[in-house]
Amino acid sequence: MAHQVETLALGSPSLGTERTLTVHRFGHRGARPKAYLHAALHAAELPGIVVLEHLLGRLEAADAEGRIAGEIVVVPFANPIGLAQQIMMESQGRYDLATGRNYNRGFPNLTDAVAERVTGKLGDDAQANVATVRQAMGQALEALAAAREPEVLKRELLRLSHDADIVLDLHSAWEALLHLFVTDVNWPHAEDLTRQMRAEVVLIDRGNTMMTFKSAHALVWRALAERFADVPIPPGAMAAVVELRGQRDVDDYLTRPDADNLYRFLQRRGVIAGDPGPLPEALTEPRAIRGLKRLMAPAGGIVVYHRDLGDHVMADEAFCHVIDPQTRRRTAVIAPQSGLLYARRSHRFARAGQYICAIASDTPFQAASPPIERS
Repeated sequence: MAHQVETLALGSPSLGTERTLTVHRFGHRGARPKAYLHAALHAAELPGIVVLEHLLGRLEAADAEGRIAGEIVVVPFANPIGLAQQIMMESQGRYDLATGRNYNRGFPNLTDAVAERVTGKLGDDAQANVATVRQAMGQALEALAAAREPEVLKRELLRLSHDADIVLDLHSAWEALLHLFVTDVNWPHAEDLTRQMRAEVVLIDRGNTMMTFKSAHALVWRALAERFADVPIPPGAMAAVVELRGQRDVDDYLTRPDADNLYRFLQRRGVIAGDPGPLPEALTEPRAIRGLKRLMAPAGGIVVYHRDLGDHVMADEAFCHVIDPQTRRRTAVIAPQSGLLYARRSHRFARAGQYICAIASDTPFQAASPPIERS
């Protein structure tokens, strides 16, 4: 199958309006391995869009040379609804303005619908069971009713990705180091991804009970394996969130190497033919998400950091102050633990109690140790 571009309509949410989803397909449908990649589910997070633009160029060349061995689906921007949300020239693509709901929450939990369809159809062959579950997922999604535009969008994203071996959700923070979130059911299977992407922080979670896109893939496999414990059901998808630094980091000198690393990862997994070269050494050890601390401003004012992203801060260190220019008072922001300052908001004015930055503790990941992610 040559490179194909599809346009999926999301329905008309209001009189005279309709948005669409652009989908690029490479390889042959049903070929294995299948990889699915999308960017900007939080629509203002633009670096992933640029990374995928670079990657699409490389995939087109590989397709022309007959080097696509599996199937690849790319959605360059996964949230056209959020991309259209602007207030006073500022993008507001993280939350649905109609409901206030985070676009990366509330994906359908298919566990019950799939379990009903696979009961009595599973056996001792693990790969046959994976195929049976994937087919049941597709049937459940076809039967899923969705009226509101964001719900249609979530259903369509899962229809494109539910049967993929590799599912990559590209995000970015306000300001951050390149980091990844991986569910423990996919660790250490995802280690080659973290090393190839040159991740500076790797956080292992147990999935989000509010059903993020990643969790909608990872948790269904865990739940089915627990429900049908008498037969082998390995995870059918390696799903990960790749946080491509900060929202302003869209320059080619950053995004082109990211695209190259995604391409090499797809080669390494056999989706694209060719030699990816040696796997880079890990830049970090995986950390348990239970040690992730998101810090809030202790007072309103101007946020002044004394440490840069990537610096290691010590517990009880005053690494930041919030200045009240009316009183000239400086309120210290105290590190609650030792760890890496890896993310912070780009805005330097904060209200009291507002999220300003995050520290990843030095707590290493141990199998089955992190709690369910609820952030």
